[in-house]
Amino acid sequence: MSNKIGDKNKFYVKLFDYLIHYKMWVPDHIVQHIPGIKRSQLSNLKANLSKAILRSLRDINKEHYQEIKAREKFDFAKVLYAKGQYRESIKMLQSVKQIAASIHLRPLFYLALNFEKQIESQHVTKSMSIRAYQLAKDSAEMIHSMELTNTLSNLSLLLYARYLEKGYVKNEKEFIELKTYFHSLLPSFRIEEMDFYQKLNLFQSYVWFYYMAQDFLNYYKYAQRWVNLYDAYPSMKGPATVIYLKGLHNVLNALFIAGKQRQFEYAFQKLYNFNSDQSLRLSNNEKGQLQLFKYFHGVNRIFLTINYKEGIELVEELSSVIREKTYPWDATRIMTFHYKIACVYFGVGRYNDAITYLNLVEMANQPGLKIDIQCFSRVLNLIAHYEQGNELLVMYKIKSVFRFLLKMGELEKVHRAILGFIRKTPLMKQRSVKSEFMKLQKTLSKIEKERFERRPFLYLDIISWLDSKIHNTSMIHAIKKRRVE
Repeated sequence: MSNKIGDKNKFYVKLFDYLIHYKMWVPDHIVQHIPGIKRSQLSNLKANLSKAILRSLRDINKEHYQEIKAREKFDFAKVLYAKGQYRESIKMLQSVKQIAASIHLRPLFYLALNFEKQIESQHVTKSMSIRAYQLAKDSAEMIHSMELTNTLSNLSLLLYARYLEKGYVKNEKEFIELKTYFHSLLPSFRIEEMDFYQKLNLFQSYVWFYYMAQDFLNYYKYAQRWVNLYDAYPSMKGPATVIYLKGLHNVLNALFIAGKQRQFEYAFQKLYNFNSDQSLRLSNNEKGQLQLFKYFHGVNRIFLTINYKEGIELVEELSSVIREKTYPWDATRIMTFHYKIACVYFGVGRYNDAITYLNLVEMANQPGLKIDIQCFSRVLNLIAHYEQGNELLVMYKIKSVFRFLLKMGELEKVHRAILGFIRKTPLMKQRSVKSEFMKLQKTLSKIEKERFERRPFLYLDIISWLDSKIHNTSMIHAIKKRRVE
């Protein structure tokens, strides 16, 4: 029997060494390269090896993640209880509650509290009469608090999902619908009595609400409160790193929209220098999110500073990172990056490159996600083809773009004006093109001042493009001129 166990352990190690060397899972290849191993054994060996690796990773990381350490102590409490070591079990549970309280993890605190109630309710510690009232009081308060946390986290999650699905509100009717939806889910609260996660979920909810409502002043206000919360609870930058980074992301996004370059640079450096002292041990997921936001706002910085030519190096680097799948970024983020990369190329007049990345957005075709990006990529694609003189292709594509916008419910005033202009360009005489550009610019300038029509101009500075056509200059020059004005 011992020999068989030894053989299994040898296979176990050999399979691990094989995977480290070959970095692939091909059963026939494994059987050929590990003598004595049978194909029928692979499934079980793989499952057991996977568990062993996860256990090892958990042990390695438990000193860096307080939640893992607390859960291990909770498991120890269970074992001690099973062995009849009741007081030692309760002492271990006290340690669990202490850690859970330090990282504001109420569900874990409640788990320990509930197990403590179970032990005390059996009178095994002879202290039931003393502890009963306190445990009941603590449990009731904890449940009430978790209910508020759950309601606020649901509100934040549902608003974010709504944003991904619908984007910004497009008119007064949609604003009223959003406002009604938001306030129907917003619970009553007293901010001074709220804990870290309750405040965090509340601020996040307001961020999503004001962002969708295109109230960018209040969007910035609550994004900053989100970040400031971590200054009040500095120890939470470790346990909730990704959420902190997302807060910084929203602060930067608000400053970018407002065109506040000086404040943007300050916040960007704060993001760029995050964990430069290596005080936090970041996971692969956290590193991926940090790089995601660095690239996202690095590209936004190109638009804000109008350094398009210098920005080409950054977008080429970003393109390489995306192609090599260096980080596990989701399809929505990649779609947004492709659109932003296209905008940089469009800004320097590299229309073929812009079209390449806009085609990637169209091919991604993520139903229900980032519809605004999908729509504007198609409009910009038409403009890029127009710049290339592809009139026949433009006339062919314009119908499908029109249908797509109509289907998505995204046919706004800006879209109508641009598509109407492009549609009649083949009929224009050369001498009338300039006057038509001027008419379109005048129309769009009026639209830009309308509250719910500002959104398209965040995706493409179409007015500067028109100005560049009217005055026969580069788009970069036109953007700089418009900023001064």
